[in-house]
Amino acid sequence: MIRIVGVQRSEDPREEFVLLQNQGSMRIQLRGHALISERALSEADLSLGHLLIDDTAVPPGMYVLVMTGVGEPRWGKTKEGALVFYTYMNQADSLWFRCPGPIHLQHTQHSYCERPAGLLLK
Repeated sequence: MIRIVGVQRSEDPREEFVLLQNQGSMRIQLRGHALISERALSEADLSLGHLLIDDTAVPPGMYVLVMTGVGEPRWGKTKEGALVFYTYMNQADSLWFRCPGPIHLQHTQHSYCERPAGLLLK
Protein backbone atom coordinates (compact mmCIF):
# COMPACT_ATOMS: atom_id res chain seq x y z
CA MET A 1 0.00 0.00 0.00
CA ILE A 2 1.46 3.32 -1.07
CA ARG A 3 0.83 6.26 1.24
CA ILE A 4 1.64 9.95 1.36
CA VAL A 5 4.23 10.47 4.09
CA GLY A 6 5.24 14.07 3.40
CA VAL A 7 4.32 17.19 1.47
CA GLN A 8 6.42 20.28 0.88
CA ARG A 9 4.51 23.19 -0.63
CA SER A 10 6.50 26.01 -2.18
CA GLU A 11 6.05 28.91 -4.57
CA ASP A 12 9.06 27.50 -6.44
CA PRO A 13 8.11 24.28 -8.33
CA ARG A 14 11.73 23.06 -8.04
CA GLU A 15 11.31 22.91 -4.24
CA GLU A 16 7.77 21.50 -4.11
CA PHE A 17 7.14 17.75 -3.74
CA VAL A 18 4.96 14.97 -2.38
CA LEU A 19 6.76 12.06 -0.72
CA LEU A 20 5.17 8.60 -1.02
CA GLN A 21 6.19 5.33 0.61
CA ASN A 22 5.26 1.73 -0.14
CA GLN A 23 4.21 0.62 3.33
CA GLY A 24 3.05 -2.81 2.19
CA SER A 25 4.91 -6.09 1.95
CA MET A 26 4.77 -6.46 -1.86
CA ARG A 27 6.09 -4.52 -4.85
CA ILE A 28 3.49 -2.05 -6.11
CA GLN A 29 3.20 -0.68 -9.63
CA LEU A 30 3.35 3.12 -9.58
CA ARG A 31 1.55 3.58 -12.92
CA GLY A 32 -2.10 4.46 -12.41
CA HIS A 33 -1.80 6.24 -9.07
CA ALA A 34 -3.10 9.82 -8.96
CA LEU A 35 -2.47 12.71 -6.58
CA ILE A 36 -5.60 14.85 -6.29
CA SER A 37 -5.98 18.02 -4.24
CA GLU A 38 -9.11 18.63 -2.21
CA ARG A 39 -9.66 21.69 -4.38
CA ALA A 40 -9.68 19.46 -7.50
CA LEU A 41 -12.52 17.46 -5.97
CA SER A 42 -14.56 20.45 -4.86
CA GLU A 43 -14.15 22.27 -8.20
CA ALA A 44 -14.22 19.13 -10.40
CA ASP A 45 -10.96 20.31 -11.98
CA LEU A 46 -8.51 17.51 -12.77
CA SER A 47 -5.78 20.02 -13.66
CA LEU A 48 -5.36 20.45 -9.89
CA GLY A 49 -3.88 16.98 -9.55
CA HIS A 50 -1.32 14.70 -11.17
CA LEU A 51 -1.51 11.24 -12.75
CA LEU A 52 1.56 9.04 -12.21
CA ILE A 53 2.43 7.30 -15.48
CA ASP A 54 5.85 5.84 -14.63
CA ASP A 55 5.93 2.12 -15.36
CA THR A 56 8.03 1.09 -12.36
CA ALA A 57 7.51 -1.22 -9.42
CA VAL A 58 8.18 0.20 -5.95
CA PRO A 59 9.67 -2.35 -3.52
CA PRO A 60 8.35 -2.61 0.08
CA GLY A 61 9.57 0.21 2.30
CA MET A 62 10.90 2.31 -0.58
CA TYR A 63 10.02 5.91 -1.38
CA VAL A 64 8.74 7.89 -4.36
CA LEU A 65 9.46 11.62 -4.53
CA VAL A 66 6.97 13.35 -6.83
CA MET A 67 8.58 16.69 -7.72
CA THR A 68 6.43 19.44 -9.23
CA GLY A 69 9.27 20.83 -11.36
CA VAL A 70 10.98 19.54 -14.49
CA GLY A 71 13.19 16.45 -14.63
CA GLU A 72 13.63 12.87 -15.82
CA PRO A 73 12.37 9.91 -13.74
CA ARG A 74 15.13 7.86 -12.10
CA TRP A 75 16.05 5.69 -9.14
CA GLY A 76 18.53 7.14 -6.67
CA LYS A 77 19.57 7.15 -3.03
CA THR A 78 19.00 9.72 -0.32
CA LYS A 79 21.80 11.09 1.87
CA GLU A 80 20.83 8.41 4.41
CA GLY A 81 21.16 5.64 1.79
CA ALA A 82 17.45 4.88 1.32
CA LEU A 83 16.34 3.89 -2.19
CA VAL A 84 13.98 6.47 -3.74
CA PHE A 85 12.31 6.87 -7.13
CA TYR A 86 12.34 10.47 -8.35
CA THR A 87 9.53 11.41 -10.71
CA TYR A 88 8.54 14.81 -12.04
CA MET A 89 5.27 16.54 -12.90
CA ASN A 90 7.17 18.79 -15.38
CA GLN A 91 5.20 21.89 -14.33
CA ALA A 92 6.51 25.44 -14.67
CA ASP A 93 4.33 26.64 -11.76
CA SER A 94 3.78 25.20 -8.30
CA LEU A 95 0.60 23.18 -7.83
CA TRP A 96 0.27 22.17 -4.19
CA PHE A 97 1.07 25.71 -3.00
CA ARG A 98 -2.07 26.90 -4.85
CA CYS A 99 -4.11 24.05 -3.36
CA PRO A 100 -4.05 24.23 0.45
CA GLY A 101 -5.76 21.44 2.30
CA PRO A 102 -5.63 17.67 1.93
CA ILE A 103 -3.98 15.84 -0.96
CA HIS A 104 -5.49 12.45 -1.82
CA LEU A 105 -3.70 9.46 -3.33
CA GLN A 106 -5.92 7.39 -5.62
CA HIS A 107 -5.16 4.02 -7.19
CA THR A 108 -6.69 1.95 -9.98
CA GLN A 109 -9.47 -0.26 -8.61
CA HIS A 110 -10.20 -2.13 -11.82
CA SER A 111 -9.14 -2.10 -15.47
CA TYR A 112 -11.08 -3.45 -18.43
CA CYS A 113 -9.35 -4.52 -21.60
CA GLU A 114 -11.22 -6.04 -24.56
CA ARG A 115 -9.99 -9.41 -25.74
CA PRO A 116 -9.55 -10.24 -29.39
CA ALA A 117 -12.55 -12.22 -30.72
CA GLY A 118 -10.34 -15.27 -31.45
CA LEU A 119 -9.49 -15.69 -27.76
CA LEU A 120 -13.15 -15.80 -26.78
CA LEU A 121 -13.92 -18.73 -29.11
CA LYS A 122 -11.18 -21.07 -27.87
